[in-house]
Amino acid sequence: HAQRGNARGDAMQLMIAAAPELRQTACAARLPVANAAYRLEGGYLCALPMPRSLQGGALLLTGWDGVWRDTAAQGILRECRARQYGAVIVPFPDPSLVQTLAPPLYRAGLALWVHEHCAHAAPGGRVLVCTALSGGDMEERLTRCCRAFGADRIVLDLQRLRMDFPLPCPGGEGVYLTGEQLAQRQRGRAVFYSRTLGARYFTYRSGSGTRFVLFDDGDTLRRKIALGRQLGITRGLLTLPECGDILDEVIRKEP
Repeated sequence: HAQRGNARGDAMQLMIAAAPELRQTACAARLPVANAAYRLEGGYLCALPMPRSLQGGALLLTGWDGVWRDTAAQGILRECRARQYGAVIVPFPDPSLVQTLAPPLYRAGLALWVHEHCAHAAPGGRVLVCTALSGGDMEERLTRCCRAFGADRIVLDLQRLRMDFPLPCPGGEGVYLTGEQLAQRQRGRAVFYSRTLGARYFTYRSGSGTRFVLFDDGDTLRRKIALGRQLGITRGLLTLPECGDILDEVIRKEP
């Protein structure tokens, strides 16, 4: 069984993913930054322009073209040394990349964070578990993941849910909404909280059908963090710009 921690214990260790142009906003939150400035192309590490002074946190890969050479690992290790990154994050599901990348990173003493579908490819890595749930039960899902991976390996991937679904929706496929689109649909409507999904929701009429909108705000992300802590999960990852307008609420200290 998953070990439950104390919800009043230590705060969750949060990191925030941001591209270099959002670094200033990320640093203002006083959280370690996962630098979303890198991708692998043609077997080489490619980076967005950034100042040499940018140091610490983690290297986050935003993509890979499927071409692997040892130069890719060498480039990642060089960049981690130069910028004092303590971890490499591969947030997309690509087991072959993860399996190839894990050994040189472990030998260098670097942590590796991977998508949950790649957990088997990096037995010593940390596992990103997405909290943007459109069906099922949040507590059951996190409990299952704790049993499968161990709570100490899990990083809550605190993606901000903002989706619009038709009713009924047997396939569970919705449309992603921008903040502006969400505000337009929400205006004047009664909003409810689903403890099962850990998100807020409302419905509205569109043509001859009914639509169902699920979304996160600062309060729902805090609740997900609290649930994770109860289950013994001690790490979480937020993302800019999607959480920019609610960041202060999510990370504020309790009185």
